[in-house]
Amino acid sequence: MPIAYCSECDWERRIDDEASAELNQAMIDHYVETGHSVEQRAESDERRVDREPEL
Repeated sequence: MPIAYCSECDWERRIDDEASAELNQAMIDHYVETGHSVEQRAESDERRVDREPEL
């Protein structure tokens, strides 16, 4: 089950494998509405890991 999430806010979307176009549209809509970039994972059971800031 693919998942997309925003690291800048609490937005998150999970979909069935067959609905990838729906997930893509949700990601685009979130970017247009907020300006936040969205990350996508292939499996929803992968945990988000906060990245270390680049120096």
